[in-house]
Amino acid sequence: MPYNGPGRRWRVADIQRLIQTILSDTKFAVSGHFADKVYQDEPILITAAQMERHPPAKYRAMRNIARDRGLYRESEAKIFYEQGQFMADFEDDFKYQGEFERYFPTYQAMNDRQLRGYFSWRTKVRRGVVERTSLSFVFVYIYELINQIGVRSPEEGFHALKNFWAAYGEIDSRISRYVRLWLVDYVVYHNLDQSLLEDFSGAGFDRAVLTLLEYSSRGAEEVFSALNALSSYNMENSRFFKRRPDDVKQVVRDVFAAFSDHYDKHCKNTLCEKFFGKLFAGPYSMFNSAVFYDRIRHRDYVYEINPAYRYTCRDGQWSCERFFCYGGKNRQIGALLKTVDFLMRRKYDFKSPLKAGPTTKVLRTIIETAIEKHQASQREAARPKIEIDVSKLQSIRDAALETQNKLIVEEGGETETPEAGAEKSGPGNDAGLSDAEYQFMRRLLHGQAYDDLMRSQGLMLSVVIDAVNEKLFDRFGDTVVTETGGRPELIEDYLEELKGMIRP
Repeated sequence: MPYNGPGRRWRVADIQRLIQTILSDTKFAVSGHFADKVYQDEPILITAAQMERHPPAKYRAMRNIARDRGLYRESEAKIFYEQGQFMADFEDDFKYQGEFERYFPTYQAMNDRQLRGYFSWRTKVRRGVVERTSLSFVFVYIYELINQIGVRSPEEGFHALKNFWAAYGEIDSRISRYVRLWLVDYVVYHNLDQSLLEDFSGAGFDRAVLTLLEYSSRGAEEVFSALNALSSYNMENSRFFKRRPDDVKQVVRDVFAAFSDHYDKHCKNTLCEKFFGKLFAGPYSMFNSAVFYDRIRHRDYVYEINPAYRYTCRDGQWSCERFFCYGGKNRQIGALLKTVDFLMRRKYDFKSPLKAGPTTKVLRTIIETAIEKHQASQREAARPKIEIDVSKLQSIRDAALETQNKLIVEEGGETETPEAGAEKSGPGNDAGLSDAEYQFMRRLLHGQAYDDLMRSQGLMLSVVIDAVNEKLFDRFGDTVVTETGGRPELIEDYLEELKGMIRP
């Protein structure tokens, strides 16, 4: 047989001739070992490529589970769970270079090579080697952890899922939007300790909202911290706040209390409902978008994260109750805090003024009143404490009279003057509208003609509508008047509140 030389490869034809030569040797032909056996046609030598096409028998047994369960019309999630438990401790070592992409991926969706590729990748993950792979492989592994496959307890499963998220999230962040929600579901479903939710359940948001709901029993520090945490305007970065933090915190707390009281008395919704919407309870899908087999099947179960955030399961049907306002930092709270900062700088003659945006007359009045009350309490606290000695009554009277005279001189002459450029408003107008705008809204609300008002004031309808919407935006957070076909129309949702503001 020709030899190709050092470092050369044997040709396939040469190898086949070598096999035939060995088998044709007479010593093998007369051997009893061969003579006593019956042979069938089969390959004598199996190449590496042929071995790859013959997966371990464990895979065939796993596929039989799907075949048997399919006869009983079991759900895909249950079949996945049972196959996963069957393969929970299995390991493989197979070099797979292909891809696997599938919505709701399962073992059954993979061919043999993909299965071997997945379990070989999973073997490395369990040994601490997390490598990039097909995203569908990644989700199959996450589904396994969600279904308690390969872990001994719910606590172990939670930490395994969280740690894998931390590792693979650095490779592909697309898993984060799902895992973040599924980890919360995992804690709720398995009734784990709430401390596990601290990092990713929005618990900080809920705590802040709860503080505002319970503001009457909370101190200035708590209310300020809650508002600032939710605000688009970070007041802690303010130069004035850094100079007088205690004053700012107390005024902010008093403003929020007074503003809340105003909403309770004069508006349809509370102030917190204006900021965050109403507490909403609706149907909930546990482990939504995942392949999940509900093994526990809760029937009568409540998991309360806090009074404003709870999950309930009744007869297998889940619901979730919470505030569903997650649009980032709240701009309305930001405007409130910035206005407080602006007016406090003016009242305290702070050398660095602040430019504030538009605000309502009601809010401005509330803030100014809160600042004045706080300043009055500071002056009162600064007054010298006088102890009366009855034996020296006359001398005390004389001293008190002298002190009174001094205080009158020191504090006299303080008068309030109206701001320059303040708009004149109609009777009972607390909406910050001009006379013409107020009259326009009154006529529109009560079905009266307004064309003569536009002509007598020389006003354009579109300009008046824009001005009204701008001035009422902070109060309603929405447009209150629209223009259709050249005619103004009021938004029906705000009619009752507008009638309370603008009298006939």
